[in-house]
Amino acid sequence: MSSSTDVNELVHEWVDAYNNQDFDRFGAVFTDDAVYTCGAFGLAFTGRDAFVGHIREYAGAVPDRTLTLKRVIAEGDAIAIETDFAGTSSGAHPALPPAGQPVTATFCTILQLRGGRIASQTDYLGGQ
Repeated sequence: MSSSTDVNELVHEWVDAYNNQDFDRFGAVFTDDAVYTCGAFGLAFTGRDAFVGHIREYAGAVPDRTLTLKRVIAEGDAIAIETDFAGTSSGAHPALPPAGQPVTATFCTILQLRGGRIASQTDYLGGQ
């Protein structure tokens, strides 16, 4: 990325598209061959379509979910992002609390960029 403005625009686009459940817009910030991993949940996806499909499916499990951006640190083509996740379980996913119960977490997300788009996303999970 060429400037902090570009980084902030990309990060805000990523968060806003996620929060608005605009899956096409969310996918547009990723490269076609993007890689996603979240070791805490044993998740790994290769390819933008596979990852966006997962995000779409998860939206059904926590339909009111939101990310709140707390901090962004960028160096070269790497961005570290701290976010709070909050929503309400629909009861549709067995790994989540029963329907109507809160789902909260704090994430540290590392984005690796290529050509101004996200080539990889790695999520690290913490409690609140």
